[in-house]
This record gives sequence, structure tokens and C-alpha cells, in this order.
Amino acid sequence: MKSTHFLFLLGLLAACNSQPKDKEKETEAKAEQPASHEPTVNCYQYATATDTVRLTLVHVGDNINGMLIYQLKEKDRNVGSINGTMNGDILLADYTFKSEGTQSTRQVAFKKAGNAFIEGYGESAEVNGVEKFKNVDSIVFSSSMKLEEIPCK
Repeated sequence: MKSTHFLFLLGLLAACNSQPKDKEKETEAKAEQPASHEPTVNCYQYATATDTVRLTLVHVGDNINGMLIYQLKEKDRNVGSINGTMNGDILLADYTFKSEGTQSTRQVAFKKAGNAFIEGYGESAEVNGVEKFKNVDSIVFSSSMKLEEIPCK
């Protein structure tokens, strides 16, 4: 009888000791899985009494998508989407927009400056129907229209 109780207790101890190892393996497996890329959304705006530029960025991994709206005095309103990437502090993206009923695509560049973005300008040329910067390294970020971070609506 004593040997039966001893074997039972030994089996019980062995079973108890194996559970933490399983949990350790489970924890290690979870740690090895790549982190999911939850989208992060940030909104930026430049606004005066007559002009508004609004930029909404959705970060998913290395990709950035979003919306860009230009409402400038005495110019046509442009509303469209952007798709690009961050290279250091520079956002380089294709902007597909509608203006006066016509859809167009052009490359845009914004430089991150603290909690704001400043749009860059440079010489461009049409490549396969898209206006692209001729030399990304020569883009000038001196615009007075600083898009400050705002709460997203």
C-alpha cells in the first residue's frame, strides 16, 4: 500500500513539474512570433483664415498611407490619398488626387520637424504619367506652411 501511495505522489510531482516547462515553451513561442503591426494614425494641419492643408497619416509597418487635402485661396481644392514611406525624417509619397474632376498623381515630400511636417519642393518631371522629383536629395523644405500635429477627428 505504501509503495502505491509513493508511486502516486511521485507521478503527481512529475505532472506538476512538467506544467511549468510547457508554460515556458508557450511563452518562448509567443516571444518568437513577430509583433503585429497595429496601425498608428496621426493628423497634421496648417490653417489660416484663407488656407488649409490637412494631412492624415496611417502608419502600418514601414508603409504610410493617408489623406492629403489642400484648400488654398484662389486655387482649386485638391483631395486625395498618399502612399509612401519614411526615409529618416523625410516622408516621400505618391499623392493621387482629384482637382476639377480630373485625377492626377504627383510625388510629395514632407520633412518631420518635431511634432510637425514641412512640405518640400523641387524640380520635377513626368515619369509614366506621374510627376516625380528629379533629384530627391535636392528637395528644399523651406515652406512657411508648417503642418502642426492635431488630434484626429
